[in-house]
Amino acid sequence: MPGRGGGVVRGALATVVGSSLGSVVTFQYNPESITRTLRPQVSVGDGEEHAQDVQFADAPTQTISFTAYFDASDALQVGDETAVKHGIAPQLALLETLAYPRRSAIADLNERRKRGELNIQAPPTDSVILVWGNKRVFPVRITGLTIKEDVFDAALNPIQASAQIDVEVLTYGKSVPEDGDYLRFFAYHGALENDAALVVTAGSDVKRVQSLLKTSSRSLDEQNA
Repeated sequence: MPGRGGGVVRGALATVVGSSLGSVVTFQYNPESITRTLRPQVSVGDGEEHAQDVQFADAPTQTISFTAYFDASDALQVGDETAVKHGIAPQLALLETLAYPRRSAIADLNERRKRGELNIQAPPTDSVILVWGNKRVFPVRITGLTIKEDVFDAALNPIQASAQIDVEVLTYGKSVPEDGDYLRFFAYHGALENDAALVVTAGSDVKRVQSLLKTSSRSLDEQNA
């Protein structure tokens, strides 16, 4: 389990309802690692698939996987009433609700069905965001949640658990410019470009790459001659 050093910025998953913050699941211990997989989304023009015909249709799809840890040991040692009665069940329940629709939305859906309304759509879900530092605030959709409960109290309340969490980042194509998720992704994209601009390439590396490009161009010209 990750260390418990002080002064650590905690990652979190949270819901946003309109412009208001809803549920917040703060990671008791930050994941030791996260895995991010990016797949470019491209569109190809008519005709042959030349490089100049390929354009980005959207930001790349991005999936993120990590394991979060929960432990009631410290809270039990100081006699925390909630931990004594429930262990970490409330924290796990809060995490699970991020993958559920609101019960009020389900009840409203059932009432509309009883009234015979047509073209009833599934209830909307709350926006979920993954907060990983001040530069990475992703709008996400939870695609997988595997909870492993390891230790229990006498009432079978979980005392220690880990949760494998898989999310998909919601890119521009998943929302509209006026939507909060769109603006959050736009801000993340801006922070990404700002960080990339901080990279200073050594002059020797620039010259080496330029030389290789010239050599490659000459070889191509000779082949086409």
